[in-house]
Amino acid sequence: MIKSYFQLVRFPGIFTAFSNILLGFFLSSEFIIDWLNLFPLLAASGFLFLAGMTLNDYFDYNIDKNERPDRPLPSGKISRKATLYLGIALFVAANISASFVGFQAVMISVIMTILILAYDIKLKNIKTIGILNLSSIRFLNVILGSSMVLFNFEIIWMSIPIAIFVAGISTLAKTESSIYPRKAKITNLVLVLFTISYVMVLTYDSGFTHWLVLGVFVIVNYLPWMVIKEKSSKTTQKIVTIQLLSIPLLDAILVMAFSNIVFAIVTMSMIFPAYVALRKLYLT
Repeated sequence: MIKSYFQLVRFPGIFTAFSNILLGFFLSSEFIIDWLNLFPLLAASGFLFLAGMTLNDYFDYNIDKNERPDRPLPSGKISRKATLYLGIALFVAANISASFVGFQAVMISVIMTILILAYDIKLKNIKTIGILNLSSIRFLNVILGSSMVLFNFEIIWMSIPIAIFVAGISTLAKTESSIYPRKAKITNLVLVLFTISYVMVLTYDSGFTHWLVLGVFVIVNYLPWMVIKEKSSKTTQKIVTIQLLSIPLLDAILVMAFSNIVFAIVTMSMIFPAYVALRKLYLT
């Protein structure tokens, strides 16, 4: 039963949400690291992610009965009523957690709650708007990480590549049930290239260490398309999973370029618990 709940909320993905928070947090903490604010920010982001995944399955119940009957809801392992209550409780917990940081954090958390609900209820069925919605949520997640300080426009520029990259992943994820989504593949590759180009321009005068990690990011996101020869829905799901796991890598590149290597390693370390959890649970 516990495994079913972990599966319902796509638990491995929570660590990619955490890395977004760490990006915003470390880039906004120039002199003093306010660790006491970090934990409620991580909690708020984590609860928002889990709530979104939970209610996504709640509203997809009829579709999953036909396409994914083995998932926790259509298989009967978890009831729809329990799922609804859990999703609401997680949203409440997220906004309460944000309130410990301050008004700015609560406002961002509330906006994210609205966007997540809009996506789960309706916008996921409108392809382009749904993808923009998901990108906006990830964008705001980084902003949430910086919300313990007064808002500054610099963090916006740091959040944009995350939004672009997530748009690329979302484009591919929308077709993960297809055998070989050629148009989605091309769009994904273009948006990943756009992400890499943006980061290169953004960080061109910020030392050289982060360029090594950026090289790893490039390999991780392009090599699977060349190595995995099988053209099937499982191939698409594998690549979506790999790209989702590389979100902490992208966050770490920016932390390394504009903060320091220790904080970058902390951010990048979110990959490891996500990978361990993936051995037992699916992410997409």
